[in-house]
Amino acid sequence: MHVRPDRRATAAIVFVHGLGGDGYSTWGMWPELVFEQSATEPLDVILFRYASFHKAWRTRKSGADLPFVAAQLADWVRSLTEEHGYTDIYFVAHSLGGLVVESAVQQYLTQLGTGAPQVTPIAAIFVLAAPRLGAGLALGAFRQLIPEIEWLRDKSPQLLAAESFFSSRVESLGTAASAGYREFLIPRHSAMAGGDRVVSKMSGLFGVPEQQRLRLNGNHRTIVKPDRMNQEQHLRLLRIVKQSGDIRRAWRRQSHHAEKFKFRPVPHAPILVTELRSDDINVTWEQAYNRAVSMASSDEVSVSDCRNSTVTSSRRETDILVSVHAVENIMNRDERCEAVIRGSFAQHQRQHGLMLLIVVIGTAHERARDVVQSWLPDPPYRSLSIEGVASPGEFSDLLVAWAGVMIDRDPVRWPRSASGLSYGTEGSDLV
Repeated sequence: MHVRPDRRATAAIVFVHGLGGDGYSTWGMWPELVFEQSATEPLDVILFRYASFHKAWRTRKSGADLPFVAAQLADWVRSLTEEHGYTDIYFVAHSLGGLVVESAVQQYLTQLGTGAPQVTPIAAIFVLAAPRLGAGLALGAFRQLIPEIEWLRDKSPQLLAAESFFSSRVESLGTAASAGYREFLIPRHSAMAGGDRVVSKMSGLFGVPEQQRLRLNGNHRTIVKPDRMNQEQHLRLLRIVKQSGDIRRAWRRQSHHAEKFKFRPVPHAPILVTELRSDDINVTWEQAYNRAVSMASSDEVSVSDCRNSTVTSSRRETDILVSVHAVENIMNRDERCEAVIRGSFAQHQRQHGLMLLIVVIGTAHERARDVVQSWLPDPPYRSLSIEGVASPGEFSDLLVAWAGVMIDRDPVRWPRSASGLSYGTEGSDLV
């Protein structure tokens, strides 16, 4: 552990090497670059070392006991948080180390048990040349000589268990708008070198969102050795650290929002479910959205976000899907922005009765709306509106208005009346 003299760092980078690697030589000067950086918050550096491959032979072992190593790393995470006070732990792992890290994280999260917070001390995972679909060299002959190869072979139990856990329970996408869709938030990032002959590109990038992949020059060994002239992977790591704070704060706000609304709805009141989606959401948009959800609710109809525990427990479908985007991203024809809008439209086409509201926020929203229109099939549409507003405040008012439209559209599902009586209680003639 390399800590600062004043011990003021609450975040740490944990480096985990791969097969036959070492705590220091594997990484070159990367730990030093992290410790010296001043672009983000202060970061302590921790090097996790385990004997594997030929280095295990020196201790008269055939190889590393990887299940034990992963369990030991999970114990380290608890120690780093409980005894050393780290609130944000970032893993940087090379090759086999990536599989060790995912196994350790899986054990750590599982041991937290029910009621664990979505935002845990594990802030992000950055794997470099990690064979998440297996490695080409994991052949039968090698498996007899190197026990660690068992973890590296195609569709090994360890690979399948880790991927199943992360895909179903961990949110890997590093955006604030992804809050609430999985039990835990741990963005995963990956990097691959063009000259890597050990791990295939597909295996090294598998399971990681496209916008969180990094392609570098070099080979399987040099990919983890940035220097002062070539340090793309180091700069990406600093970007991950910088972005993670905003994302984690947004998730925590959503968690508090869900707790607040857990007790708010009137007993037995019908619920209208809303969902917020974006390529790059910000705090003011979240606040405007939450304000609109609260304003649109009444004693007769409860408007609730899809991440509300009342909604998730009852498995209700979304009624109003709000896809909100900045004018700049749309005018720049950002691929992520277009992907979110197209994905929202695809869900709208599949789900009968879903209202899709695409909102563009910014002063030049009229031109941006034309770009959005070009990404979608020609109208007419059913229950779809492309709107433009200049400010988050106008976004709140717009969402409240559309919630009212949806409620009035189906008085049987969302009954309300000026007299306080539900529609249908006056007699069958009304129907």
